[in-house]
Amino acid sequence: MRTPRFKTVALGILLLFACSCAVKNYNLAPEEVGRGAPGTPLLITLKDGTEARLRDVRLEQSKLIGITGNRQRREIDIASIWAVQIRKRDYSLVAVGLGVAGVAAWLAIGASTAPPPPPSESCPFIYSFDGDQYVFDAEPYGGAICQGLERTDWCGLEHLVESDGQYRILISNELNETEYTDELKLVVVDHPKGVQVVPDAAGRVHSFAQPRPPLRAVQNGEKDILGLVSARDLQVWESSYEDRSSPLKEALREELIFEFAKPRDARKAKLLVHAAADFWGSQVAKGFLELFGDKVSDWYSKVNSRGPELQRLMSWYLREELYLLQVRVETPNGWEPRGIIYGTGPFVSEDKAYVLDIGDIPGEILRIKLTPPTQFWDIDYLAVDYSEDLPMDVMKISPSGTGSRTQPDVRELLQANDDRYFVLPKAGVSAEIIFPAPPRKPGLDRTIMLGASGYYDIHLDAGGEPQTDLIETILAEPGSTLRYAMKIYEAGKRNDGEGSRR
Repeated sequence: MRTPRFKTVALGILLLFACSCAVKNYNLAPEEVGRGAPGTPLLITLKDGTEARLRDVRLEQSKLIGITGNRQRREIDIASIWAVQIRKRDYSLVAVGLGVAGVAAWLAIGASTAPPPPPSESCPFIYSFDGDQYVFDAEPYGGAICQGLERTDWCGLEHLVESDGQYRILISNELNETEYTDELKLVVVDHPKGVQVVPDAAGRVHSFAQPRPPLRAVQNGEKDILGLVSARDLQVWESSYEDRSSPLKEALREELIFEFAKPRDARKAKLLVHAAADFWGSQVAKGFLELFGDKVSDWYSKVNSRGPELQRLMSWYLREELYLLQVRVETPNGWEPRGIIYGTGPFVSEDKAYVLDIGDIPGEILRIKLTPPTQFWDIDYLAVDYSEDLPMDVMKISPSGTGSRTQPDVRELLQANDDRYFVLPKAGVSAEIIFPAPPRKPGLDRTIMLGASGYYDIHLDAGGEPQTDLIETILAEPGSTLRYAMKIYEAGKRNDGEGSRR
């Protein structure tokens, strides 16, 4: 009998991207292609000799689905594909995400058809059982790189389906790190039909009965980006160092302004955001940690003590907006911060809700400003809803058991946020977690979310003396992080160019 893991291999849930230039391609077997990074172009050769060039490609059942050059949606059966090439037009970071089956698929295909993966760090990968197979569905607490940064994330599980009165998920370590999960629970929400429900950063669930997309969306005062952010689809706003037209190029930051219709008497707005921190952020984070050399453990200890060093780090996160993006609202007194978007991903982006106080905003237009650093964020969709939250039945479900993929029963470790961790010490380790499914309520839709608390330690090859002066500059001087990231990018371009000339 085929196991869920084998089925995942068969569908090739493999995330693979690589640093490249305009003339550099990577060949993949068709079964290797998984969910593509936003904007990543693929050249697909079909068995009949024709070619298809698609962007924003994702895997759904036995089809690849992407966007053509003229912005048309196209579906291609995997069985009809002869070969696939990943093509990049800039040198932006890339990362490899090897799914539960990804490592096995790569080994089975062999190094002759797939390049060895470059290092990448993220967080646990969560797979949902959809009644037939496990599907990559969530990626909680990205950026929680040590115990002091441990947090709880709330992620939608769009593929999770009840099977024999149970919900099953797979938590898997697939990267070069140790992952610590403190608590794992399902949030099962039964709600009125036709209404979307979304968690906020604290795990409160909000209803979106009347979401309104932007009336207008502009980048850097001149570029219309409304078509990229007005629907939850495969068209994603992103920025690149290669975009020389940006008037904010020297600041290495973009300015995005969104205008929404607003009832004159509205006192609050529920902002719905579907966005993710880009792959580039994980590369820069790894580079920053390596600056500490053989003293990185000492720095971790200071952050884990939750003292001044942690406060300094969080101030840096917020100031530079690498993984936390400030939401500013135009008021009679100018632009004022009213919320913070938490970066998810990079492999899976999530819907998140943010409640904004707009009681002092006059008129019938709500203007919101985001200033994401260049190449650090991907934004798919924004909308606002001014309605009150509807009645919902919210049930929090703890694990009832574990599957055969793990020897010890880990449910006791995952029952509560109590500093008793379930540890995935290395890549290739996973556990199947089982939850009881509460009875469905007639006439209501059901949405399921995951609440996951934890952190992870990246396995670094750091050594040597710490670069103290550079670390101090990055943490203390506004904008220095973005200049440091740009230097990493430029160094990658030079190294790649020298390699191709040789």
